Amino acid sequence: MSITLYSRIAEELARRVADGTYPVGDPMPGENALAEEFDASRQTVRAALRQLQDLGLIARRRGIGTIVTAERQKAGFSQSLSSLEDLVQLAARTPRTLKHAREVVMDVEQAGRMGVRPGTRWLCLSSTRGEEGRPPMVWTDLYVDAHYKGIRKLAQQHPDRLVSDLIEERYGRRIASVEQVISGCAIPDAVAKELGVPGQSPGLLILRQYKDLAGSVIETSESYHPADRYRFSMTLIRDR
Repeated sequence: MSITLYSRIAEELARRVADGTYPVGDPMPGENALAEEFDASRQTVRAALRQLQDLGLIARRRGIGTIVTAERQKAGFSQSLSSLEDLVQLAARTPRTLKHAREVVMDVEQAGRMGVRPGTRWLCLSSTRGEEGRPPMVWTDLYVDAHYKGIRKLAQQHPDRLVSDLIEERYGRRIASVEQVISGCAIPDAVAKELGVPGQSPGLLILRQYKDLAGSVIETSESYHPADRYRFSMTLIRDR
């Protein structure tokens, strides 16, 4: 998948903030200087800075310029059900166990299912989650844009954090939305073996697509839950 120039600039600026090149409290170089350094337009630089601002790394003040406010983002998704609190809580309560990682090229069938272009290259991280001493509650195949291949090491180092949070923190690529589809399924034999249930037994399949501000898929995943190990609930409010 091609990475836009403003995302590449945001990625580099976020790295400089994290390693102290631009210390907290200090101003960053101006738009003109950054445009010259990266051979980009001021509009492109502004889009990159907007990503860092959305992550809480910088503040832009008229008459002062761009000030670094934090080395790392303070939070990923806000703590409300409408913004997928269940994902954040699941990651904190049940750290993932990474089983294996590999690079894959999406074929037509898989690409259609995951909402990406056929022939694109992705890093696949396969993992389970569950409480210690109990069978795993879920098997997840998570696909990350191959541009972020360094995320494999971070995912191993931080099993209690969402990979989307790690992408935002390390690369400065803002996750603007997550689309989730839940459907019934028969759990594939290989996955069923890992989960300790009979092959083709009933389960739930959760497909998630993590998108940036432009609507491009940065990360996508499919998770298999045995039918008796997952419950999804929501409240519907009648309009007045």
